[in-house]
Amino acid sequence: MAQVAPTREQYEALVAENAAQKKRIAELEELVRDLRCRLKLDSTNSSMPPSSDPPWTARPRKPPTGRKPGGQPGHEGTTRTPFSAEEVDRRVPVFPVRCRRCRRRLGPGDAVGEQVRHQTVDLPPAAAEVTEYVLARCGCPRCGTVTAAELPEDAPTGVVGPRLQGVMAVLAGRFRLSRREVREAAAALFGGKALVSVGTVAAMETHTSAALAGPYREALQAVRSSASANTDETSWWEARRRAWLWAGVTKLLRVFRVDRRRSKAAFVRFLGDFRGVLGTDRWSAYRGIKALKRQLCWAHLLRNFKAIEERGGPAKAIGEDGRQAALAVMDLWRSFLEGEISRPALRRRLTPIRARLRWRLTKGLGSPDRKARAMCRDVLKWWPSLWTFARVDGVEPTNNAAERAVRKAVLWRKGSFGSASAAGSRFAERMLTAAESLRAQGRPVLDFVEAAIRAHQVGAPHPSLLPARRA
Repeated sequence: MAQVAPTREQYEALVAENAAQKKRIAELEELVRDLRCRLKLDSTNSSMPPSSDPPWTARPRKPPTGRKPGGQPGHEGTTRTPFSAEEVDRRVPVFPVRCRRCRRRLGPGDAVGEQVRHQTVDLPPAAAEVTEYVLARCGCPRCGTVTAAELPEDAPTGVVGPRLQGVMAVLAGRFRLSRREVREAAAALFGGKALVSVGTVAAMETHTSAALAGPYREALQAVRSSASANTDETSWWEARRRAWLWAGVTKLLRVFRVDRRRSKAAFVRFLGDFRGVLGTDRWSAYRGIKALKRQLCWAHLLRNFKAIEERGGPAKAIGEDGRQAALAVMDLWRSFLEGEISRPALRRRLTPIRARLRWRLTKGLGSPDRKARAMCRDVLKWWPSLWTFARVDGVEPTNNAAERAVRKAVLWRKGSFGSASAAGSRFAERMLTAAESLRAQGRPVLDFVEAAIRAHQVGAPHPSLLPARRA
């Protein structure tokens, strides 16, 4: 008996060691699986931008039809609608000089039938105009006091007038030119008189930012109080430090804000106590929103489910069913937008998709795959937020509107590396807000910016970015 006890102890130690090794092997296999899946991430199965995709990324393509590119036989062509008579600035009558058969001379009195109209659009030569205000000094005949004239109220206090200032602001904030490029573009378009220093361009950005402060605050408040909106965020740089640019989008307004953080507090600083329905992705900053007041983006879910499917093993069925559900939802939404089905029919056709997806996610809660299990748990937690679009008018199943809005900010960031200061961030916020909101409304951005500059210069009420009030 004295010899058995050490053997049993050794056996129990080996069993414990074996169990620990099996657990460690399972953990390492899970880590290897995660790392392999991470290597496969691209814009089709994650939130990575398409610009980061390697050249070999496979993108879904429609099967070839066998037809030649371009318009097909029998296709009704479309042409530009001619300008109306009120839109024509100058008419040039042209008559044939001689008859093409007998060579007799012809004139206006020989015109017959309907005249053929050929319209062209061109720009007149544009040159910067220099205005010189001569401030006289007058002596009073009675007391001898000399009084100097002051600039008129509407006269610019600097070297650049409102129109040229607006052009520079639009070139920088709408077309994302650098300050040196703005300087060169202004001179190339309007002549050497429009050539100013880079420092003047920077000063004009500051003045324009101040002029747009009122319209920006008004638009931001309108988005905060809207019945529904979409929001997204993208990385930004401010003074060489990481920051985030947030976007709030409604049908006709696009509002932006730069914040140092990408957190719930930053979201509250942006949209405040938003009480409408908000379309978002699954980022944790939005978890304070009630499920019935939130719409999760199905485009994001489609990519997430594809990533789960590509993990293989027990996760494959979960990802495959989730991806098929996302595709079916977007097909139904497309049919609804095109008027093929009504909203009651949309809700009715979503019922089997909901049932199938919920069954799969519930079953997936017991999946041995950690990522798949977490995905199922999170989607079920926000289950009502998947279907808000089916019951609330004006809500879409994707967050594409906000993602398209931040695209211009991403291009700005890539070209200028963000902003060098907090003041530069304010200019970016306000110019992006004005340019993208006016673009959504079909209004000219240059005319608006010039009007805002003139109003700020004389202390008059600023123009409005709101579509209902354009005073």
